[in-house]
Amino acid sequence: MFESLGERLAAALKKITGKGVLRSEDVDAALREVRLALLEADVNFKVVKDFVERVRARLVGAEISPGLTAPQTVVKAVNDELVDLLGGNAEGLRYAPQPPTVVMLVGLQGSGKTTTAVKLALIARRDGHRPLVAALDYRRPAAVEQLRTLAEREKVAFHTSPGAVESIARNAIAEANRLNSDVVILDTAGRLHVDADLMDELKQLKSAVPVTETLLVADSMTGQEAVKVGEAFGQAVGLDGVILTKLDGDARGGAALSLRAATGQRIRFAGTGEKPQDLEVFLADRMASRILGMGDVLSLIEKAERNLDTEKAAEVERHLRAGQLSFDDFLAQIRQLRGMGSLEGMLDMIPGAGGLKGQLAGADTEKEMRRMEAIILSMTPRERAHPELIDGARKRRIAQGSGVQPADINRLIKARDAMQKMARQLGRQGGKRIGLPRIYGQGGAGW
Repeated sequence: MFESLGERLAAALKKITGKGVLRSEDVDAALREVRLALLEADVNFKVVKDFVERVRARLVGAEISPGLTAPQTVVKAVNDELVDLLGGNAEGLRYAPQPPTVVMLVGLQGSGKTTTAVKLALIARRDGHRPLVAALDYRRPAAVEQLRTLAEREKVAFHTSPGAVESIARNAIAEANRLNSDVVILDTAGRLHVDADLMDELKQLKSAVPVTETLLVADSMTGQEAVKVGEAFGQAVGLDGVILTKLDGDARGGAALSLRAATGQRIRFAGTGEKPQDLEVFLADRMASRILGMGDVLSLIEKAERNLDTEKAAEVERHLRAGQLSFDDFLAQIRQLRGMGSLEGMLDMIPGAGGLKGQLAGADTEKEMRRMEAIILSMTPRERAHPELIDGARKRRIAQGSGVQPADINRLIKARDAMQKMARQLGRQGGKRIGLPRIYGQGGAGW
């Protein structure tokens, strides 16, 4: 997410962060690089011009903040303007004072509305609500069945019925009342392009049911086309925000950085992968921090709290500190890590870890974790509990059972040994935790 933009901005700002005194020509040079980085990221040129001028205005005559050097003040100014440019969003779903909350998802065909409907339902459930998803898209073949399948898999209430879309929506709300569901998410039909028929259908639907929020689902991979779609839907139907999908595959980020300024629409949610949990509230301050390479530790902690089994994690930690890490413990760690999403996505959230992503380029980390899981499951319970028993003959049997080579078994054993060795070293230090670097001091790309 935003890899190329982050790298260019980091390179531009790094040129001045090593200087003890910040001269006006240094600022001009840095802002020229920032402007080029944004233009190459497919950000609207008017948005870029305004952004650079606002950063310059912040710096002219600005006092150096306590605890910051002059170059770090430039970084902070860029960060603050990025937050404003991204829309300053800090809220998730808005719930109606009197249930049900009705959320209407709109957008073009192929933008990811159907999968987003279920992801949004999971966010509502995490917030303590009881969601229901309703299929209104009878134009796209198998759209209704796709939503039904996804909803059943995640144990989310589902409804559809024959008739006009207004009738289906009313029936869905009635079904939600019967099931005591307090959030209804309407998955509407899309088209391959914006047209009058699509807009008329959506306007009639919106006037027929009490819609709490209308959210546009837009594909970030389409770049400035997503901005044009946002303008069209905003003018014709009226929007309360945008859900940008496929941000994990958008290295440039032009749509995300242009949408708010070009359309007035705030990005409310970001789709960051294909898994059901890969939809997150688009918190502008945290996203700006990720773009500038300063990480997003808070989001990483929240993701861990949602997905990790704390009791199991505590048990693994006890075994680690006691020097008794078994392959059952190792397997539990792998499964918990997989549940948190892609490794690349987590690296985005760790300050200064952007450089590690280059080492993972082209590597299928999900496939590698599945391979490790298969190896461990091919061991006997006794071998998993006592790794020291695994000799050459056992390695050959495990390799045959998991479809790998004995060398793969050796690598896994070494990884487990290295993990245990590290835990022992930490234990000898009395369990001291290394503090995070100051966000505007030592974090990010050498700042």
